[in-house]
Amino acid sequence: MRQSLIVLFGLAAGTAAVLIPAGLGRSERAAAAGAAAARDITMVVWGMPFEDLLFRDRYARGFEDTLPGVRVEYQRHSDYWSKYNAWHAKGEGAEVMRVGIDAYFQFVERGMLEPLNAYIGYPPYGLSDEQLGKLPGAVLDTLTIDGKIYALPEDNAQYGLFYNKAIFDAHNARHPDDPVAYPDADWTWRDLRAAARKLTRRNARGEVEIQGFDLTVWAWPFFNFFLQAGGRAWTDDGLTTLVNADAGVEALEFLGTLVRDGSWRPYFGKDQATGPQPKFVSGRTAMLMGGSWLVPKCELDNPDLDFAVSPPPRHRERAVVSGSVLWCMSVHADHKHEGWRMIRWLLEDEQAAAYWDTLRVAPPANSGVINSPAFESTSGIPKFDAEGRAIPGRFEVPPMPADRFADRAEWLRYAWTPDPETGRAPGVVLTGRYQEKLQTEIGAVLQAYLSDVDRADPRALLDQAARNVHEQIDRDRAAKGLGPVAR
Repeated sequence: MRQSLIVLFGLAAGTAAVLIPAGLGRSERAAAAGAAAARDITMVVWGMPFEDLLFRDRYARGFEDTLPGVRVEYQRHSDYWSKYNAWHAKGEGAEVMRVGIDAYFQFVERGMLEPLNAYIGYPPYGLSDEQLGKLPGAVLDTLTIDGKIYALPEDNAQYGLFYNKAIFDAHNARHPDDPVAYPDADWTWRDLRAAARKLTRRNARGEVEIQGFDLTVWAWPFFNFFLQAGGRAWTDDGLTTLVNADAGVEALEFLGTLVRDGSWRPYFGKDQATGPQPKFVSGRTAMLMGGSWLVPKCELDNPDLDFAVSPPPRHRERAVVSGSVLWCMSVHADHKHEGWRMIRWLLEDEQAAAYWDTLRVAPPANSGVINSPAFESTSGIPKFDAEGRAIPGRFEVPPMPADRFADRAEWLRYAWTPDPETGRAPGVVLTGRYQEKLQTEIGAVLQAYLSDVDRADPRALLDQAARNVHEQIDRDRAAKGLGPVAR
Protein backbone atom coordinates (compact mmCIF):
# COMPACT_ATOMS: atom_id res chain seq x y z
CA MET A 1 0.00 0.00 0.00
CA ARG A 2 1.20 3.51 -0.78
CA GLN A 3 2.77 5.37 2.12
CA SER A 4 0.10 8.08 1.96
CA LEU A 5 -2.60 5.48 2.44
CA ILE A 6 -0.80 3.92 5.39
CA VAL A 7 -0.71 7.35 7.04
CA LEU A 8 -4.31 7.96 6.04
CA PHE A 9 -5.66 4.76 7.55
CA GLY A 10 -3.49 5.07 10.64
CA LEU A 11 -4.77 8.56 11.32
CA ALA A 12 -8.36 7.58 10.57
CA ALA A 13 -8.22 4.62 12.95
CA GLY A 14 -6.73 6.77 15.72
CA THR A 15 -9.06 9.72 15.33
CA ALA A 16 -12.40 8.35 14.18
CA ALA A 17 -13.75 8.09 17.71
CA VAL A 18 -12.87 11.72 18.35
CA LEU A 19 -13.72 13.32 15.01
CA ILE A 20 -16.81 11.45 13.91
CA PRO A 21 -19.13 12.65 16.68
CA ALA A 22 -18.22 16.29 16.06
CA GLY A 23 -18.48 16.01 12.28
CA LEU A 24 -21.41 13.65 11.99
CA GLY A 25 -23.25 13.75 15.29
CA ARG A 26 -26.31 15.79 14.36
CA SER A 27 -27.15 13.76 11.25
CA GLU A 28 -26.38 10.44 12.97
CA ARG A 29 -28.62 11.25 15.90
CA ALA A 30 -31.42 12.33 13.58
CA ALA A 31 -31.10 9.10 11.59
CA ALA A 32 -31.05 7.01 14.76
CA ALA A 33 -34.22 8.71 15.96
CA GLY A 34 -35.92 7.97 12.67
CA ALA A 35 -36.39 11.61 11.79
CA ALA A 36 -38.40 11.99 8.61
CA ALA A 37 -37.70 15.65 7.93
CA ALA A 38 -35.79 16.31 4.71
CA ARG A 39 -32.21 17.46 5.07
CA ASP A 40 -30.89 19.85 2.42
CA ILE A 41 -27.29 19.68 1.33
CA THR A 42 -25.62 21.95 -1.19
CA MET A 43 -23.56 20.83 -4.19
CA VAL A 44 -21.51 23.51 -5.96
CA VAL A 45 -19.71 23.18 -9.32
CA TRP A 46 -18.49 25.36 -12.15
CA GLY A 47 -18.73 24.71 -15.87
CA MET A 48 -20.80 25.27 -18.98
CA PRO A 49 -24.62 25.25 -18.82
CA PHE A 50 -24.82 21.99 -20.76
CA GLU A 51 -22.77 20.32 -18.02
CA ASP A 52 -25.87 20.59 -15.81
CA LEU A 53 -26.98 17.42 -17.60
CA LEU A 54 -24.26 15.60 -15.68
CA PHE A 55 -23.83 17.51 -12.43
CA ARG A 56 -27.45 18.44 -11.76
CA ASP A 57 -29.56 15.82 -13.53
CA ARG A 58 -27.33 12.78 -13.14
CA TYR A 59 -25.42 13.53 -9.94
CA ALA A 60 -27.59 15.76 -7.75
CA ARG A 61 -30.89 14.14 -8.65
CA GLY A 62 -29.32 10.68 -8.78
CA PHE A 63 -27.89 10.94 -5.27
CA GLU A 64 -31.29 11.99 -3.92
CA ASP A 65 -32.65 8.67 -5.17
CA THR A 66 -30.04 6.77 -3.14
CA LEU A 67 -30.70 8.53 0.19
CA PRO A 68 -34.38 9.21 0.93
CA GLY A 69 -34.99 12.33 2.97
CA VAL A 70 -32.04 14.21 1.50
CA ARG A 71 -32.46 16.97 -1.04
CA VAL A 72 -29.53 18.38 -3.01
CA GLU A 73 -29.51 22.10 -3.73
CA TYR A 74 -27.49 22.39 -6.93
CA GLN A 75 -25.51 25.53 -7.71
CA ARG A 76 -23.18 26.38 -10.60
CA HIS A 77 -20.88 29.41 -10.27
CA SER A 78 -18.38 30.69 -12.83
CA ASP A 79 -16.06 32.01 -10.09
CA TYR A 80 -16.12 29.29 -7.47
CA TRP A 81 -12.91 30.63 -5.88
CA SER A 82 -14.56 33.91 -4.84
CA LYS A 83 -17.80 32.18 -3.85
CA TYR A 84 -16.11 29.71 -1.49
CA ASN A 85 -13.97 32.43 0.09
CA ALA A 86 -16.99 34.68 0.63
CA TRP A 87 -18.94 31.85 2.26
CA HIS A 88 -16.01 30.98 4.50
CA ALA A 89 -15.69 34.56 5.68
CA LYS A 90 -19.34 34.39 6.83
CA GLY A 91 -18.95 30.97 8.46
CA GLU A 92 -20.94 29.24 5.72
CA GLY A 93 -20.15 26.49 3.26
CA ALA A 94 -21.40 23.63 1.11
CA GLU A 95 -21.42 19.91 1.75
CA VAL A 96 -20.11 19.00 -1.73
CA MET A 97 -17.72 21.43 -3.42
CA ARG A 98 -15.94 20.97 -6.73
CA VAL A 99 -12.43 22.48 -6.51
CA GLY A 100 -9.46 22.68 -8.87
CA ILE A 101 -6.27 21.26 -7.39
CA ASP A 102 -4.59 24.63 -7.97
CA ALA A 103 -6.80 26.08 -5.21
CA TYR A 104 -6.46 23.16 -2.82
CA PHE A 105 -3.43 24.20 -0.79
CA GLN A 106 -4.66 27.76 -0.28
CA PHE A 107 -8.09 26.54 0.82
CA VAL A 108 -6.48 24.13 3.27
CA GLU A 109 -4.18 26.82 4.66
CA ARG A 110 -7.16 29.11 5.24
CA GLY A 111 -8.97 26.37 7.17
CA MET A 112 -11.81 26.19 4.66
CA LEU A 113 -11.96 22.43 4.07
CA GLU A 114 -13.12 19.60 6.29
CA PRO A 115 -10.48 16.89 6.89
CA LEU A 116 -11.75 13.62 5.41
CA ASN A 117 -9.56 11.06 7.21
CA ALA A 118 -12.14 10.13 9.80
CA TYR A 119 -14.85 9.78 7.18
CA ILE A 120 -12.65 7.64 4.94
CA GLY A 121 -11.95 5.23 7.80
CA TYR A 122 -15.47 5.22 9.30
CA PRO A 123 -17.54 2.05 8.75
CA PRO A 124 -19.89 1.44 7.12
CA TYR A 125 -19.54 4.57 4.98
CA GLY A 126 -15.78 4.79 4.57
CA LEU A 127 -13.57 3.73 1.68
CA SER A 128 -12.08 0.27 1.43
CA ASP A 129 -8.50 -0.56 0.44
CA GLU A 130 -9.86 -1.55 -2.97
CA GLN A 131 -11.67 1.75 -3.48
CA LEU A 132 -8.66 3.82 -2.41
CA GLY A 133 -6.43 1.70 -4.60
CA LYS A 134 -8.37 2.81 -7.67
CA LEU A 135 -7.47 6.47 -7.07
CA PRO A 136 -4.27 7.82 -8.70
CA GLY A 137 -1.38 7.55 -6.24
CA ALA A 138 0.27 10.73 -7.49
CA VAL A 139 -2.87 12.72 -6.72
CA LEU A 140 -3.44 11.18 -3.28
CA ASP A 141 0.17 11.78 -2.32
CA THR A 142 -0.18 15.42 -3.36
CA LEU A 143 -3.42 15.86 -1.45
CA THR A 144 -1.99 14.50 1.81
CA ILE A 145 -0.86 17.42 4.00
CA ASP A 146 0.68 16.61 7.39
CA GLY A 147 -1.04 13.24 7.32
CA LYS A 148 -4.46 14.69 6.53
CA ILE A 149 -6.44 14.66 3.32
CA TYR A 150 -9.09 17.28 2.61
CA ALA A 151 -10.39 16.27 -0.83
CA LEU A 152 -10.64 13.30 -3.19
CA PRO A 153 -10.09 13.44 -6.95
CA GLU A 154 -12.78 13.48 -9.60
CA ASP A 155 -10.51 13.39 -12.66
CA ASN A 156 -6.89 13.49 -13.82
CA ALA A 157 -6.36 15.77 -16.85
CA GLN A 158 -3.19 15.02 -18.80
CA TYR A 159 -0.87 16.44 -21.44
CA GLY A 160 -0.24 14.47 -24.64
CA LEU A 161 1.15 14.76 -28.15
CA PHE A 162 -1.57 15.33 -30.76
CA TYR A 163 -0.61 14.46 -34.33
CA ASN A 164 -2.20 14.86 -37.74
CA LYS A 165 -2.08 11.41 -39.34
CA ALA A 166 -2.76 12.78 -42.81
CA ILE A 167 0.35 15.01 -42.67
CA PHE A 168 2.49 12.04 -41.62
CA ASP A 169 1.00 9.89 -44.39
CA ALA A 170 1.54 12.58 -47.04
CA HIS A 171 5.17 13.04 -46.01
CA ASN A 172 5.81 9.31 -46.11
CA ALA A 173 4.24 9.04 -49.56
CA ARG A 174 6.60 11.77 -50.82
CA HIS A 175 9.63 10.36 -48.98
CA PRO A 176 9.34 6.57 -48.96
CA ASP A 177 13.07 6.28 -48.19
CA ASP A 178 12.83 8.56 -45.15
CA PRO A 179 9.46 7.92 -43.49
CA VAL A 180 8.33 9.27 -40.12
CA ALA A 181 6.50 6.80 -37.90
CA TYR A 182 3.51 7.90 -35.84
CA PRO A 183 4.42 8.96 -32.29
CA ASP A 184 4.10 6.37 -29.53
CA ALA A 185 5.00 5.90 -25.86
CA ASP A 186 8.62 5.09 -26.73
CA TRP A 187 9.29 8.34 -28.55
CA THR A 188 12.09 10.47 -27.11
CA TRP A 189 12.92 14.16 -27.39
CA ARG A 190 15.26 13.24 -30.22
CA ASP A 191 12.41 11.56 -32.11
CA LEU A 192 10.20 14.60 -31.61
CA ARG A 193 12.83 17.01 -32.88
CA ALA A 194 13.69 14.89 -35.92
CA ALA A 195 10.04 14.44 -36.86
CA ALA A 196 9.26 18.13 -36.41
CA ARG A 197 12.10 19.10 -38.76
CA LYS A 198 11.08 16.60 -41.43
CA LEU A 199 7.37 17.42 -41.31
CA THR A 200 7.82 21.18 -41.53
CA ARG A 201 7.02 22.06 -45.14
CA ARG A 202 7.74 25.29 -46.98
CA ASN A 203 6.58 26.55 -50.34
CA ALA A 204 8.80 27.81 -53.16
CA ARG A 205 9.06 31.22 -51.48
CA GLY A 206 10.31 29.66 -48.25
CA GLU A 207 7.06 30.31 -46.39
CA VAL A 208 5.97 27.67 -43.90
CA GLU A 209 2.86 25.84 -45.07
CA ILE A 210 2.96 23.01 -42.55
CA GLN A 211 4.46 23.59 -39.11
CA GLY A 212 6.17 20.54 -37.66
CA PHE A 213 5.38 21.28 -34.00
CA ASP A 214 3.41 23.67 -31.85
CA LEU A 215 2.24 24.26 -28.29
CA THR A 216 0.58 27.00 -26.30
CA VAL A 217 3.26 28.94 -24.46
CA TRP A 218 2.49 28.43 -20.79
CA ALA A 219 3.84 26.61 -17.76
CA TRP A 220 2.38 23.10 -18.14
CA PRO A 221 4.26 22.03 -21.28
CA PHE A 222 7.48 23.49 -19.89
CA PHE A 223 7.04 21.44 -16.71
CA ASN A 224 6.45 18.33 -18.79
CA PHE A 225 9.92 18.70 -20.34
CA PHE A 226 11.40 19.82 -17.02
CA LEU A 227 10.18 16.70 -15.23
CA GLN A 228 11.32 14.46 -18.07
CA ALA A 229 14.80 15.98 -17.69
CA GLY A 230 14.77 14.79 -14.07
CA GLY A 231 13.66 18.04 -12.42
CA ARG A 232 11.78 18.59 -9.17
CA ALA A 233 9.67 21.70 -8.88
CA TRP A 234 9.81 22.04 -5.08
CA THR A 235 11.67 20.90 -2.02
CA ASP A 236 9.67 18.62 0.28
CA ASP A 237 8.47 21.52 2.43
CA GLY A 238 7.19 23.43 -0.62
CA LEU A 239 9.14 26.57 0.35
CA THR A 240 11.97 26.45 -2.18
CA THR A 241 11.59 25.98 -5.91
CA LEU A 242 14.19 23.97 -7.79
CA VAL A 243 13.06 25.15 -11.21
CA ASN A 244 16.41 26.85 -11.87
CA ALA A 245 18.34 23.57 -11.62
CA ASP A 246 20.05 22.02 -14.66
CA ALA A 247 16.82 20.27 -15.68
CA GLY A 248 15.12 23.64 -16.12
CA VAL A 249 17.91 24.92 -18.35
CA GLU A 250 17.84 21.70 -20.38
CA ALA A 251 14.08 21.94 -20.88
CA LEU A 252 14.32 25.53 -22.10
CA GLU A 253 17.23 24.78 -24.39
CA PHE A 254 15.37 21.86 -25.95
CA LEU A 255 12.43 24.13 -26.75
CA GLY A 256 14.96 26.58 -28.17
CA THR A 257 16.29 23.94 -30.58
CA LEU A 258 12.80 23.56 -32.05
CA VAL A 259 12.68 27.30 -32.66
CA ARG A 260 16.16 27.38 -34.21
CA ASP A 261 15.29 24.44 -36.46
CA GLY A 262 12.35 26.41 -37.82
CA SER A 263 9.97 23.60 -36.93
CA TRP A 264 8.23 25.66 -34.24
CA ARG A 265 7.25 29.31 -34.29
CA PRO A 266 6.02 30.20 -30.79
CA TYR A 267 2.79 32.10 -30.71
CA PHE A 268 2.53 34.95 -28.20
CA GLY A 269 -0.58 36.75 -29.45
CA LYS A 270 -4.02 37.04 -27.91
CA ASP A 271 -6.07 36.28 -31.02
CA GLN A 272 -6.72 32.59 -30.50
CA ALA A 273 -8.16 32.27 -34.01
CA THR A 274 -4.57 32.09 -35.21
CA GLY A 275 -3.18 30.26 -32.18
CA PRO A 276 -1.82 26.72 -31.85
CA GLN A 277 -5.08 24.81 -31.46
CA PRO A 278 -6.91 26.45 -34.41
CA LYS A 279 -3.87 25.92 -36.64
CA PHE A 280 -3.77 22.24 -35.72
CA VAL A 281 -7.49 21.84 -36.33
CA SER A 282 -7.20 23.49 -39.75
CA GLY A 283 -4.50 21.00 -40.82
CA ARG A 284 -1.53 23.42 -40.75
CA THR A 285 0.39 21.73 -37.90
CA ALA A 286 1.77 18.20 -37.79
CA MET A 287 2.11 17.84 -33.99
CA LEU A 288 0.64 19.75 -31.06
CA MET A 289 1.40 19.36 -27.34
CA GLY A 290 -1.95 19.79 -25.65
CA GLY A 291 -4.27 18.71 -22.87
CA SER A 292 -6.83 15.92 -22.87
CA TRP A 293 -9.63 18.51 -22.84
CA LEU A 294 -8.73 19.48 -26.42
CA VAL A 295 -9.71 16.12 -27.93
CA PRO A 296 -13.50 16.69 -28.09
CA LYS A 297 -12.87 20.35 -29.00
CA CYS A 298 -10.81 19.31 -32.04
CA GLU A 299 -13.55 16.91 -33.09
CA LEU A 300 -16.19 19.61 -32.86
CA ASP A 301 -14.12 22.20 -34.74
CA ASN A 302 -13.20 19.85 -37.58
CA PRO A 303 -15.05 16.51 -37.68
CA ASP A 304 -12.96 15.45 -40.70
CA LEU A 305 -9.59 15.97 -39.00
CA ASP A 306 -7.65 12.69 -39.05
CA PHE A 307 -5.73 12.93 -35.80
CA ALA A 308 -4.59 10.82 -32.87
CA VAL A 309 -2.88 11.41 -29.53
CA SER A 310 0.08 9.66 -27.92
CA PRO A 311 1.78 10.10 -24.54
CA PRO A 312 4.37 12.91 -24.45
CA PRO A 313 7.84 11.95 -25.71
CA ARG A 314 10.17 10.94 -22.89
CA HIS A 315 13.71 11.85 -21.92
CA ARG A 316 15.54 10.62 -18.81
CA GLU A 317 12.18 10.22 -17.09
CA ARG A 318 8.79 9.05 -18.36
CA ALA A 319 6.85 11.96 -16.90
CA VAL A 320 3.36 13.18 -17.78
CA VAL A 321 2.16 16.46 -16.28
CA SER A 322 -1.38 16.15 -15.02
CA GLY A 323 -3.90 18.08 -13.00
CA SER A 324 -7.02 17.18 -11.11
CA VAL A 325 -10.47 18.39 -10.16
CA LEU A 326 -11.47 17.46 -6.61
CA TRP A 327 -14.52 16.84 -4.46
CA CYS A 328 -14.33 18.34 -0.97
CA MET A 329 -16.51 19.65 1.85
CA SER A 330 -16.59 22.97 3.68
CA VAL A 331 -15.60 22.95 7.32
CA HIS A 332 -18.82 24.96 7.86
CA ALA A 333 -21.16 22.46 6.15
CA ASP A 334 -24.37 21.79 8.12
CA HIS A 335 -24.91 18.13 7.18
CA LYS A 336 -21.44 16.62 6.93
CA HIS A 337 -22.54 13.01 7.11
CA GLU A 338 -24.75 13.42 4.04
CA GLY A 339 -22.05 15.48 2.34
CA TRP A 340 -19.52 12.70 2.83
CA ARG A 341 -22.03 10.10 1.65
CA MET A 342 -22.42 12.04 -1.61
CA ILE A 343 -18.67 12.52 -2.10
CA ARG A 344 -18.18 8.78 -1.57
CA TRP A 345 -20.99 8.04 -4.02
CA LEU A 346 -19.44 10.33 -6.64
CA LEU A 347 -16.24 8.25 -6.51
CA GLU A 348 -18.01 4.97 -7.27
CA ASP A 349 -17.44 3.30 -10.61
CA GLU A 350 -20.87 4.17 -12.03
CA GLN A 351 -20.54 7.91 -11.37
CA ALA A 352 -16.89 7.98 -12.50
CA ALA A 353 -17.87 6.25 -15.74
CA ALA A 354 -20.71 8.76 -16.23
CA TYR A 355 -18.23 11.64 -15.96
CA TRP A 356 -16.14 10.24 -18.81
CA ASP A 357 -19.18 9.12 -20.84
CA THR A 358 -20.66 12.61 -20.74
CA LEU A 359 -17.84 15.18 -20.78
CA ARG A 360 -14.66 13.35 -21.97
CA VAL A 361 -12.37 16.25 -21.01
CA ALA A 362 -10.20 14.14 -18.69
CA PRO A 363 -10.17 10.53 -17.52
CA PRO A 364 -11.96 9.90 -14.24
CA ALA A 365 -9.73 9.37 -11.22
CA ASN A 366 -10.66 5.71 -11.07
CA SER A 367 -8.37 3.04 -12.49
CA GLY A 368 -11.19 0.51 -12.43
CA VAL A 369 -13.10 2.60 -14.95
CA ILE A 370 -10.06 3.57 -17.01
CA ASN A 371 -9.10 -0.07 -17.50
CA SER A 372 -12.65 -1.20 -18.23
CA PRO A 373 -14.72 -1.39 -21.45
CA ALA A 374 -16.73 1.60 -20.13
CA PHE A 375 -13.73 3.79 -20.97
CA GLU A 376 -13.58 2.71 -24.62
CA SER A 377 -16.64 4.55 -25.96
CA THR A 378 -18.72 7.53 -24.88
CA SER A 379 -22.20 8.97 -25.48
CA GLY A 380 -21.40 12.70 -25.31
CA ILE A 381 -24.01 15.47 -25.05
CA PRO A 382 -26.27 16.44 -27.97
CA LYS A 383 -27.31 19.98 -28.79
CA PHE A 384 -30.97 20.71 -28.08
CA ASP A 385 -33.37 23.01 -29.88
CA ALA A 386 -35.62 25.57 -28.18
CA GLU A 387 -38.20 22.85 -27.58
CA GLY A 388 -35.70 20.67 -25.76
CA ARG A 389 -35.32 18.13 -28.58
CA ALA A 390 -31.94 16.74 -29.56
CA ILE A 391 -30.73 18.11 -32.89
CA PRO A 392 -29.57 15.19 -35.10
CA GLY A 393 -25.82 15.25 -35.71
CA ARG A 394 -25.18 18.27 -33.47
CA PHE A 395 -23.31 17.97 -30.19
CA GLU A 396 -22.07 19.98 -27.24
CA VAL A 397 -19.68 17.08 -26.56
CA PRO A 398 -19.32 14.62 -29.44
CA PRO A 399 -19.60 10.91 -28.74
CA MET A 400 -16.56 8.65 -29.11
CA PRO A 401 -17.34 5.37 -30.88
CA ALA A 402 -15.28 2.36 -29.91
CA ASP A 403 -13.39 2.40 -33.22
CA ARG A 404 -11.93 5.81 -32.30
CA PHE A 405 -10.68 4.73 -28.87
CA ALA A 406 -7.16 3.72 -29.99
CA ASP A 407 -6.57 7.14 -31.56
CA ARG A 408 -8.36 9.42 -29.13
CA ALA A 409 -8.23 7.97 -25.61
CA GLU A 410 -6.05 4.90 -25.19
CA TRP A 411 -3.02 7.14 -24.53
CA LEU A 412 -4.62 8.29 -21.27
CA ARG A 413 -3.95 4.90 -19.67
CA TYR A 414 -0.19 5.46 -19.95
CA ALA A 415 0.06 7.95 -17.06
CA TRP A 416 -1.53 5.38 -14.72
CA THR A 417 0.61 2.41 -15.80
CA PRO A 418 3.75 1.74 -13.71
CA ASP A 419 7.03 2.00 -15.62
CA PRO A 420 8.51 -1.52 -15.80
CA GLU A 421 11.98 -0.09 -15.07
CA THR A 422 11.09 2.03 -12.04
CA GLY A 423 7.76 0.68 -10.83
CA ARG A 424 6.37 4.24 -10.81
CA ALA A 425 3.51 5.49 -12.92
CA PRO A 426 4.54 8.45 -15.13
CA GLY A 427 1.73 10.77 -14.02
CA VAL A 428 2.89 13.75 -11.93
CA VAL A 429 0.62 16.34 -10.33
CA LEU A 430 2.24 19.72 -9.83
CA THR A 431 0.64 21.79 -7.11
CA GLY A 432 1.49 23.55 -3.90
CA ARG A 433 0.91 26.71 -1.93
CA TYR A 434 3.01 28.76 -4.39
CA GLN A 435 2.54 26.78 -7.60
CA GLU A 436 0.42 29.50 -9.17
CA LYS A 437 3.13 32.09 -8.52
CA LEU A 438 5.75 29.75 -9.97
CA GLN A 439 3.68 29.15 -13.08
CA THR A 440 3.25 32.89 -13.61
CA GLU A 441 7.02 33.33 -13.40
CA ILE A 442 7.63 30.46 -15.82
CA GLY A 443 5.22 32.08 -18.26
CA ALA A 444 7.37 35.21 -18.19
CA VAL A 445 10.55 33.13 -18.65
CA LEU A 446 9.10 31.40 -21.70
CA GLN A 447 8.08 34.69 -23.27
CA ALA A 448 11.54 36.19 -22.76
CA TYR A 449 13.53 33.16 -23.82
CA LEU A 450 11.51 31.98 -26.81
CA SER A 451 11.33 35.50 -28.23
CA ASP A 452 15.14 35.62 -28.49
CA VAL A 453 16.61 32.11 -28.16
CA ASP A 454 19.99 33.10 -29.58
CA ARG A 455 20.71 35.80 -27.01
CA ALA A 456 18.57 35.11 -23.93
CA ASP A 457 20.30 33.34 -21.04
CA PRO A 458 18.05 30.49 -19.80
CA ARG A 459 19.95 30.09 -16.53
CA ALA A 460 19.68 33.79 -15.67
CA LEU A 461 15.97 33.85 -16.51
CA LEU A 462 15.24 30.83 -14.32
CA ASP A 463 17.35 32.20 -11.49
CA GLN A 464 15.33 35.41 -11.56
CA ALA A 465 12.06 33.45 -11.60
CA ALA A 466 13.18 31.47 -8.54
CA ARG A 467 14.15 34.68 -6.71
CA ASN A 468 10.75 36.20 -7.43
CA VAL A 469 8.98 33.13 -6.06
CA HIS A 470 11.18 33.02 -2.97
CA GLU A 471 10.62 36.73 -2.30
CA GLN A 472 6.85 36.12 -2.33
CA ILE A 473 7.22 33.20 0.07
CA ASP A 474 9.41 35.17 2.47
CA ARG A 475 7.05 38.17 2.39
CA ASP A 476 4.17 35.90 3.39
CA ARG A 477 6.26 34.42 6.18
CA ALA A 478 7.23 37.87 7.42
CA ALA A 479 3.54 38.80 7.62
CA LYS A 480 3.11 35.85 9.99
CA GLY A 481 6.10 36.81 12.10
CA LEU A 482 8.34 34.11 10.60
CA GLY A 483 11.85 34.52 9.29
CA PRO A 484 12.96 33.92 5.70
CA VAL A 485 13.60 30.38 4.54
CA ALA A 486 17.23 29.28 4.68
CA ARG A 487 18.13 28.39 1.11
